Amino acid sequence: MILEGVSSARKEFRPYLTYSIWVDTPRDICLQRGLERDGKDMQDDWKNWFADEDAYIARDNPQAFVDRVVPGS
Repeated sequence: MILEGVSSARKEFRPYLTYSIWVDTPRDICLQRGLERDGKDMQDDWKNWFADEDAYIARDNPQAFVDRVVPGS
């Protein structure tokens, strides 16, 4: 099974993961892509998303536990 998503490498899932990948994309590129897809009126939602993502990364440090880091740019 493939588990995809921002928090798919969270610490609670690690015992069940066989192989995990972190896609490292610069924030400005993420925002640009998101706004192109979702519309400019979603900018505040994206800022909230980034805050939640930052909290997850600070809590679980997924980049240190994944099997591979690839550039998303």
